[in-house]
Amino acid sequence: MATRKIVRRLALSACLAAGALALLASPAAASVFGPRPAHSPNADDIRTAYWVAIIVGAVLIVAVHAFLIAALVRFRSRRGRSPQRFTAGARAFVRPAAPLVAIAVGLFVFAVVMTTRARDVEATGPEGLGADGDLVAQVNGLSIPSGSKVLNINVIGQRWLWRFEYPGGAPGNRVFSYGELTVPVDTTVLLHLTSTDVTHRWFIPTLGGQVDALPGQDVSTWFRADEVGRYGGQSTAFSGTSYTTMRAWVHVVTPQQYESFIDAKREQLTKAQDYVAKKLEETTPSGAIP
Repeated sequence: MATRKIVRRLALSACLAAGALALLASPAAASVFGPRPAHSPNADDIRTAYWVAIIVGAVLIVAVHAFLIAALVRFRSRRGRSPQRFTAGARAFVRPAAPLVAIAVGLFVFAVVMTTRARDVEATGPEGLGADGDLVAQVNGLSIPSGSKVLNINVIGQRWLWRFEYPGGAPGNRVFSYGELTVPVDTTVLLHLTSTDVTHRWFIPTLGGQVDALPGQDVSTWFRADEVGRYGGQSTAFSGTSYTTMRAWVHVVTPQQYESFIDAKREQLTKAQDYVAKKLEETTPSGAIP
């Protein structure tokens, strides 16, 4: 009877521990045990998968220790008698192995489902910015809804900063920015990542998982920010002595503010190009080829 009480108490402790972890897994909660609150559907899927793995692992650890303690209590040596011996055949291991196999299979299926969900690009929301909608159903392995409004942005990594090229304009003459990417809220943003030198890693924790920017390749990822704000990240791939300074920020604004930002950037770049052209004309001798 005493042994049964101990097992029940240990089982209750395991349930309480699982419940506590489930509370920590709520999307709005931020703790030292888990990732930052998600602000994009794919980041939310990654966060959910993380907490499911943590909870299942914690419950298994508590359950294994509970059964070990129960076995020690039941079969321990006592005053005046020898420790109780336990013998069993190979079939005795089938009973505990079956649920463990079921859990492993369930986790594998769950991981496949969540990975697929994280790669399925969701359409721009009603408060987002309408962008080009003539995309194919598959872009670099990402599934994009037919007719969805997606904002395509080129992200170029180089030692040790990020360059962002926005839609519009001819190649080589597009609006661009360094360090901080500005995008409209509730808008599906498709990032095309590449690198000019070595491998860099794009990682904004609240907006999605880690993606490598590879030289000569176009690697795609996406996000749809659900709230106006500024979200930071950092390259986590070693690319040289100063890779820790390779930070990135995503500034999420309203669609109107985004359009104003693009117009202002385009005007600034035009003025800068005109200034450089004027200086070249002033410094180039007459008749010489600049």
